[in-house]
Amino acid sequence: MQRFSVTLIIVSLLIFQGAVVFAQEEETSVDVSSTTGIVRGQVLDTSAQSNPVPEVNVIIKDVSGEQYETQTDTGGEFEASGIPPGRYLMSFYRDGYKDREGKAVTVTAGGDQYVQMKMTKKDTVFTFFAKFGIIFWPLALCSVVAVTFIIERLFTFARSRSKIGTEQFMASITNFLRNENIMEAVSTCEEAGGPLANVLKAGLLKYSQAQIEEREITKEEIQEAIQEASLLEIPELERNLPVLGTIAAISPLFGLLGTVIGMISAFTTIALEGTGDPQQLAGGISQALLTTAGGLTIAIPCLIFYNLFDSGVNRYVIEIEQVSNEIVNQLVLGQMDSA
Repeated sequence: MQRFSVTLIIVSLLIFQGAVVFAQEEETSVDVSSTTGIVRGQVLDTSAQSNPVPEVNVIIKDVSGEQYETQTDTGGEFEASGIPPGRYLMSFYRDGYKDREGKAVTVTAGGDQYVQMKMTKKDTVFTFFAKFGIIFWPLALCSVVAVTFIIERLFTFARSRSKIGTEQFMASITNFLRNENIMEAVSTCEEAGGPLANVLKAGLLKYSQAQIEEREITKEEIQEAIQEASLLEIPELERNLPVLGTIAAISPLFGLLGTVIGMISAFTTIALEGTGDPQQLAGGISQALLTTAGGLTIAIPCLIFYNLFDSGVNRYVIEIEQVSNEIVNQLVLGQMDSA
């Protein structure tokens, strides 16, 4: 009987101790849960089906830099507990998706904050241009033609530059004409190259031919030879410029056409199904505006290069007229002095 009493006492003590420990643990858990909060939610993609996005790294950071991390499950859901009260910024990261940062959330003691976030897949080259629809093909054609002719015109203008500076070139020609050394002047033109040199060369050869034939040559004959040479040089510089001007004009129109088609499709969907998800509607409208952006991206460089090339042609024309008149006057005066 005495042994039974001792056993009963020991069992009672063990039960009492276990009850105390359990009560302490429960008190601790109640205290923790009542002084911290929970942030949970779900991450979905921006498709029409709003599919859950798994394996998204969710970072919850406060102003002091302390952060809490969790990850979404296969259903796109996440949960972070034991977060002290305060204001936090949430960031969402996953490979293949655009990062989402700066989502504010306020955690309260014992609170349960629910956050729903949408993430957009990163575009590849093919998916990006697929958004343009059928308008992609005329825009692509315009861009290829524009790049081709811009490069071709750059090479043409680079080849047309004189190997000798204009001032040095004119000084040499003037010096040879004063010494009545026409063939040296012609050789200088051949060495310099470029539209100006080629035009002056035609006038000098015309004058040299008249000297060989021992006849007088009029100012009009020299000017006519120079004008004929100009008709060969200037069109070469102006070639393909109308194509660039046309592309600069029609590319924005193709882009606007794509936007109008996209807007018609978007508002047709609204008429049939209602507004639905405003974010989804905004995404459809932004895709429609891509074609306008694409058209402007093609047109702006075309317009810039067209004006640069056109101003270059005008500069050559003015330079040829001024220099050729000066050379013609020197040739005619030299002929009169000889006489």
